Amino acid sequence: MNMATKQTEEPSAAELVKKPRFEQALEFAQAAAPAATPVAAAPAAASVAAPPAVAPLGEARARAVQAWSLMPDTREAQVILRKRAELLARADDAAEQAAREPYIRFRLGPTELYGIAYRYMEELIHHVNVARVPCAPAWAAGVTNYRGELLTVLDPKQFLRTEQSELGEHARILVLHAGGVRAGFAVDEVEGEGEYTPAALARPLASSGVSNPDYVQGIHAGRVTILNIDALLADPALRADAAR
Repeated sequence: MNMATKQTEEPSAAELVKKPRFEQALEFAQAAAPAATPVAAAPAAASVAAPPAVAPLGEARARAVQAWSLMPDTREAQVILRKRAELLARADDAAEQAAREPYIRFRLGPTELYGIAYRYMEELIHHVNVARVPCAPAWAAGVTNYRGELLTVLDPKQFLRTEQSELGEHARILVLHAGGVRAGFAVDEVEGEGEYTPAALARPLASSGVSNPDYVQGIHAGRVTILNIDALLADPALRADAAR
């Protein structure tokens, strides 16, 4: 038998002593202790030392037996461990839920889906009349009256380099606020809402389409591009024009 075959048949020491799940540990504690392999006594005249009692798996098997001896062997101890496991599971669930970010999902162009965290949202309004401003940059769709004030409406397609299309009856304006800047986003259609975990977002693919890669926070569920509004509204070009 070659070494490759032997390695696949015998578990390593790391595999035997790695931390089990609670249910596995409980089943292990309730099972009978692994029996030590009997070893025949050596003849009195033999000068060779007797082999260790756990020869089949060596040191790894010995560690497993020692770990078993530390497991609870009373019902009261098992009840306490189960309650502790349930409390830890609740704490993990609460932490994961707290880390989830609710967002609004919308469409730009024919098919591309984007998302913005709700904490940046101030209001969602119908696409009212937007007046173009002469000599304004391409990313400025225009201005509109928002609660008695002029609101600059941005065309996110210019930042994200998505396919241009005429806004239809489903178009909406997302009123966003971040870093002391308020602006409107003209989108083709609001499709719904959801939640994402920031740490679980996939890294965006390298693309020359987005004018600034910092605008993209990550990809959710393989199809929704989550935008970094802090970075987008902090763009020096926007602030320079806002100051004029």
